[in-house]
Amino acid sequence: MAILRQLADPSGYRPCAWDLKADPAARAYWAELFRWHLDQVLLPLVAEVYLPAPAQVGALRSDYLARFDEVEQQPERFERLDVLRFTELRRDVLARHGFSDPFCHVKQRANAAALAVWPQLRAELDAAPPRRQRDLLARGLMAGNLFDLGSRATVASEAEANAEFLCTRDRQPPRPWFRDDVDRWWRRWDDRPYRHAVCFVDNAGGDIVLGCLPLARWMLARGARVTLAANTGPALNDITAAELTPLLARCAEPDPFLASAWRDGRLRVAATGGTTPLLDLTDLNGDFVALTADADLIHLHGMGRGIESNFHVPFMCDTLTTAVLKDDAVAAHLGGRVFDCVFRFEPAR
Repeated sequence: MAILRQLADPSGYRPCAWDLKADPAARAYWAELFRWHLDQVLLPLVAEVYLPAPAQVGALRSDYLARFDEVEQQPERFERLDVLRFTELRRDVLARHGFSDPFCHVKQRANAAALAVWPQLRAELDAAPPRRQRDLLARGLMAGNLFDLGSRATVASEAEANAEFLCTRDRQPPRPWFRDDVDRWWRRWDDRPYRHAVCFVDNAGGDIVLGCLPLARWMLARGARVTLAANTGPALNDITAAELTPLLARCAEPDPFLASAWRDGRLRVAATGGTTPLLDLTDLNGDFVALTADADLIHLHGMGRGIESNFHVPFMCDTLTTAVLKDDAVAAHLGGRVFDCVFRFEPAR
C-alpha cells in the first residue's frame, strides 16, 4: 500500500488523534455503540441479504460481542485503539462469517431513489443564479451526508431522508454553521480555479448523487479535473468504486456535459484501497496514489473520512472537509452538537 503524496508529514501521520486506549470512558462509549449497531442495524440486514441459518447468526453475534467486550475490557491486547481500529474489527468479524456486505440492498435502494431526483436537481441548479447555485451546492453536501447508517442519530431517518432530499436540503440550519468557511471557499475559486480535485466520497444514494456529484459537476465546468475516490471494499452504506462507476454512467446518460467529462477522463472514479468508513492516507492503493499525485485540492467528505479521521492532519495542498456531525461523542469532542454542519477550508500548509 502507498502514502498519499499530499500529506505534509507522512512520518508523523496518525489518522485518528483520539486515543481510546488512554480514554476508558470513550472506549466504553464506542464499544457500546458498536454492540448496539450489531442488533439494531447489522443483524437485520444480514438476515435480509444472506438469509442465514439461525446457527450462523448466533455464531456471528457471539464472535462480534466477544470481540468488542475484549476491546473494552482488555485494551492492552491491542497495539492501538481508535475509531478506525473499531471499524476494522467490525469488518473482519463480518468477513470471517461470510457477511462482507450486508448493506448491498440498502445501497441499491438509495441509489435508485437518488437517480429519480437527479434530473430535477440538475435542472434547478442549472437555472439558479450564481449566488443561489453556490448556496444550494453547499447545503446539498450537508443534506446528502445525513444519509448514513453508521450512527444512532441517522439510522431511523435514513430512508425518509433519501427519498426527500430536496426537503432535507431546504431544512438545513441557517448559516453560519458550526465550522463555516463557505464564503472563503467560493472566494478561492474566484481567485484561481483548481487543476485537479480529488473527492473522497462517502455514502451511496443521495450523498454521492445529489450531494457530491453536483459539486464535482460545478468544478468540472470551471476547468478542473475531478477524481471521485471511493472505497475498494464495502463498509456500511458507503459507495464502493465498483458501485460508483455504473452509477455515474447512469447519471451521465441524460446530461451531455457530464457525459462528455466522463468520456474524456476529466471525471474519473478511482478505488482507494480502503475498506472502512474511516480513511488511512498511508494505506492506499498504489495506482490511486500515482493517479492523484498532481491533485491540488483534497476534499474529505463525511464524518468518517474528514472528522473521525484526518481532521488534524496537515496537507501540502488545499483541503475541503464537509460533514454533518452525527454522533454525540464526536460532536462533544469537537465542542459541537449532533447535526452541526462542518464546511472547513484549509489552504496548503
